[in-house]
Amino acid sequence: MNQIHVIAHTHWDQEWYFTHQDSMVLASYNFAEVIDTLEKDPAYSCYHLDGQMAVVEDFLAINPDYRVRLETLVREKRILVGPWYTQTDTYNVHGESIIRNLKYGIFAARKLGHAMQVGYLPDTFGHNAQMPTILQGCNIDNIVFWRGIDHDKQAKSSQFLWRAPSGATVIACAMAFGYGAAKNMDSEASHLQGKIYPMVNLLRSRAGINDLLLPCGGDQVSIDPALPKILQVASASSPDQDRYVISSLERYVDILRAQREQFERWEGELKSPRYTRIHKTIGSVRYDIKKKNDEVEQFILRQLEPTIAMARHQGIPVNLSLVDTLWKKLLRSHAHDSIGGCNSDTTNRDILHRLEQTEQLCHSLWNLVVKMLAAACAREGDLLIFNPLAIPTQRVVITTLYSRADNIALTYQGQPIPFDVLKKDILPGGTAISLTAEGERETSLPPYYRWHVAVKTPVLPPLGYLSVNVEDGRAPLREPEQTKSSEIENAHYRLTLDAGTLILEDKRSGRRIPSFFTLEDCADAGDSYDFSPLAGDTPTRCSYFTLLSGVKTPLVEKLTFKATMLLPQDLASRQDAARTPLSIRFVCELRHDDPNLYVEASLENSHCDHRLRLLIGSDIHTRHAIASQPFAIIHRETGCAGENWQERYREMPVDIETTEGIIAVAEAGKALVVNSRGMKEFQIIGSEPAAIALTLFKSTGVLGRNDLQWRPGRASGINNTVVETPDAQLLKPLCFSFTVALAGNAGHLTLRQLENQAAGQPFTYQRQTLHTLDHRLERFSLRLPDRRLPAEFSLLSLPEPLILSALPHAQQSPGTVVRVFNAGKKPVPVPASLAGLRQINYLEEPVQPVTAILPSATCDFLIEA
Repeated sequence: MNQIHVIAHTHWDQEWYFTHQDSMVLASYNFAEVIDTLEKDPAYSCYHLDGQMAVVEDFLAINPDYRVRLETLVREKRILVGPWYTQTDTYNVHGESIIRNLKYGIFAARKLGHAMQVGYLPDTFGHNAQMPTILQGCNIDNIVFWRGIDHDKQAKSSQFLWRAPSGATVIACAMAFGYGAAKNMDSEASHLQGKIYPMVNLLRSRAGINDLLLPCGGDQVSIDPALPKILQVASASSPDQDRYVISSLERYVDILRAQREQFERWEGELKSPRYTRIHKTIGSVRYDIKKKNDEVEQFILRQLEPTIAMARHQGIPVNLSLVDTLWKKLLRSHAHDSIGGCNSDTTNRDILHRLEQTEQLCHSLWNLVVKMLAAACAREGDLLIFNPLAIPTQRVVITTLYSRADNIALTYQGQPIPFDVLKKDILPGGTAISLTAEGERETSLPPYYRWHVAVKTPVLPPLGYLSVNVEDGRAPLREPEQTKSSEIENAHYRLTLDAGTLILEDKRSGRRIPSFFTLEDCADAGDSYDFSPLAGDTPTRCSYFTLLSGVKTPLVEKLTFKATMLLPQDLASRQDAARTPLSIRFVCELRHDDPNLYVEASLENSHCDHRLRLLIGSDIHTRHAIASQPFAIIHRETGCAGENWQERYREMPVDIETTEGIIAVAEAGKALVVNSRGMKEFQIIGSEPAAIALTLFKSTGVLGRNDLQWRPGRASGINNTVVETPDAQLLKPLCFSFTVALAGNAGHLTLRQLENQAAGQPFTYQRQTLHTLDHRLERFSLRLPDRRLPAEFSLLSLPEPLILSALPHAQQSPGTVVRVFNAGKKPVPVPASLAGLRQINYLEEPVQPVTAILPSATCDFLIEA
């Protein structure tokens, strides 16, 4: 005899094969029906609105007259809302985005009366190993999920204790049949005996406890007013005398909490396709969306929020509601289907447009804040150089300057600063129009100069900025040397294009990697959920490159080359001999004393149904892949159980993996490290030596396809209708950015240092009125605050191995949150720079202060405004 906790709910994708607008219309009816039903029937004790607040906000935007009624039911815990803002993906978005998703969701739910204290992710395609850390940071000690568990190799029971690399541990509850287990449950004996009772028996065998969880709902389903009576029949007819009751996830977790100590402990990611599909290769679907999302995330975290913090803590006002608005707009694209890209073309156009709108908000707000800051601390023409890192740094920065003079000089505290001119343009001054009594008067303005320069910065203060003077120069400046040289170098590396082959040498250690880059293209017979190979297809590889140009200056050297591949036009052409060219252009850049090789690639895709990867060669012998997850590094064994995998798995458990940005291979004494910007998917090919296969993109023309070689059976998504998605072929220009570095090890701190050097670039702003087109708000006349600020500023510094994760504004009090994590192997004492600050959790609630920060753990501090 067991108690069966029936969870009445609707699973509400805000967009999928339908659009966000479709969802809003449907929710305006369905959610109103939920409220009406619960108010009429006290026996219907509670109902769940899918654990995400964005859809609730949509409903209230259309039906504001329901707010008071909804608030009453939420306060009474009869309607459960939150804790997420959207049902996040946990692999293809930044860890900071996952935290903000939870934070904004909880705050929005609390405004309605109560935020559900359950880490409910019923449909997310796998869960990164640090989810317990993120959940505990928001005072949630549990997770209820479906996809990714393998009870044969991981925890044996449905309930277990899940431990993160940081040590944070939550109660985990795996829903054996997913969130739709008892969808459309009815009281017919054939239904109960044929489906429900056998299903409960399997739940019983996996749970090992007397209380079982049975979700009753499904995608966009309406509430069933008859459910209380159906459960009475189910209880009366139960062959095991089980009692079926409408319950809540919170009540069920309370029961698990009381039995916590008897549960098995387990640590690691949940990403196995043992019982259900987790779409391991969705990381390369709709690359355009993933690239734009990465650009927006990085801009917010490494430029917008640090600038806002520096400005606010010097008294410059910032409209923080705009920050909340842009974060919520970004998070609407982070639901598992949305960022996954497994949607209709119309929906994906909405997602990309939403990301572009978020980007515009970010850039315009930054423009306004930095303009006010520059007006207070810099003279006309001066260049502000910002350091977003919490350590002092000196770097080569690429920037643009404007001047009236045909020669310029840069000085800092009266001393000249080295810089190289990469390009110089003369721009027309245009015409000034003034209104006189005689009408409009046009006055021609003199031309001015635009300089693209590489600047070797002074030592930049940690989390701060300094001002560089841009002055009239006396001597003519030398233009960059255009060469046909096939070799570039700096203090670290020499990169050579020799007889069409790219070779990387480490000048310090003598390491040499021949055939450094190889392009690989193959057929993609998959769909918008998964890559799948085409039987009999042979990948096309190209490691021959043609030199286009070279640039050498004392601070920067660039090598530009291209490759041309002859490829079939589409899947149908794979059997033909006809091939058409696809050209890929590369620009490799080495900067003075910088440990990263910067790589930009571009192409215009003209082919369908294919996957393009770049194989980055190494001198590493290994069978392990290393990648970043939030605040941690994960090591995964390469290879997969390929033989007879169909007998155990719902899709092939291929070793194609996902990263937050860092990819590495290592052996004793050496490592090769890649930092990707928007490319989330990779695979380690071979082992002696290993190569990193970085997926540039995949293209496909359908939402779902039956009987894939790597995913047999029904199509994912809408399995009874073929949805054509020609936009997913990505027939347009595509750009790719990443860095490569050779290091002596792949320790967590080394990887984060290289990541910060690659992604945490200093950024600049010139106070000038000559050119007002680089930033959209520059042309508007603003009444700027009249204040004088120092020309140099530092907010705070951190000792390594502590790494700054983010500087969000505090939402519950004036001030800024400083979130740091420990990239070392041992606990690190709280540094003096933070010791006097109040320690808080992700929700800005006071916590018991710690004196040391554990490895892979975070700690939040509040800097009062």
